[in-house]
Amino acid sequence: MENRMLSGTMAAAARYPCPVPVICPGCRGELDLTGKAIRCARCGSVFHRVGGFPDLIVGDRFEDATTKDKMLYEENSNTYTTRNYWIPLFQRLWGNQTRPPRLLSVGCGIGIDVDLLAEKNFECIGIDCGNRTGFWERRKHPERLLLANGMNLPFEEASFDGVFCGCVFPHVGVVGDSYQVTPKYRDDRLRLAREMTRVLRPGGKILVSSPNRHFPFDLFHDRAEGSYKPRLNSPMSPFLLSHGDYRWLFQESGCTTTNLQPVHDYWGFIRSKHSLKGRLAGALPQFVFWLVSQPGARWLLNSPLNPWLVVLAQKPVAS
Repeated sequence: MENRMLSGTMAAAARYPCPVPVICPGCRGELDLTGKAIRCARCGSVFHRVGGFPDLIVGDRFEDATTKDKMLYEENSNTYTTRNYWIPLFQRLWGNQTRPPRLLSVGCGIGIDVDLLAEKNFECIGIDCGNRTGFWERRKHPERLLLANGMNLPFEEASFDGVFCGCVFPHVGVVGDSYQVTPKYRDDRLRLAREMTRVLRPGGKILVSSPNRHFPFDLFHDRAEGSYKPRLNSPMSPFLLSHGDYRWLFQESGCTTTNLQPVHDYWGFIRSKHSLKGRLAGALPQFVFWLVSQPGARWLLNSPLNPWLVVLAQKPVAS
């Protein structure tokens, strides 16, 4: 394992710089990613590497548990979502573009989405502020992965055609890896939305997803492995977000439109397929995901019957 990690580290260092210009997340000065230490030419800040990957995190880190079993599950789950949901959706949104669309995955986790999108001719960059660099050495494109905080993105304005994230916003403005928000949670989430909009080209699109605050159960947090009992969710709790919350965030950030996308095939419910009990427990949410995504039932996407939201926001062409 150590030899593989060393080879991944050497490969990452050898293949930098990143294909997208990277700047200082503090002063936005020029950075040289090729050295052992990464120094900002403008403010003099020095950044280091973790596992061979540039650590450009300014602000909070996401200190969640990252056991091998959890990371393998995350890899399988994100593989399903990328292949069955993100790639078809992105092909519809950018299929007529003559050059490869440039995308940013905020909170990319173990980075499998970056590899899979690259296979489909998307130039995707992934950033994360968690503890997953030990798995990044498994990736085919380690030069496209950076440690960074979404509230301080190390990219120039108008760098990307699209920015997307999966269940990132609920974990911004909270105490550690919990459901308790801080007094400045709205400010933190607004800062993230503004950063995502800043690095977006005019006419570009943002896609965000997370559990629906108005749904009475949270199917995606605080479940022990093997348990299918959902977490009770009060619609008044600010941990999760509603479509209205996202609309406010992105309108305040300069996006002109937000609308809900179908959710069918976003989740594969992979873990639940390992047992009869799991398959039975997963059948109902899978049916609901399918139902609310049907053309005649899209109004249900914004109702308390829908457990999951995918929101598309667009930056105006002339800004």
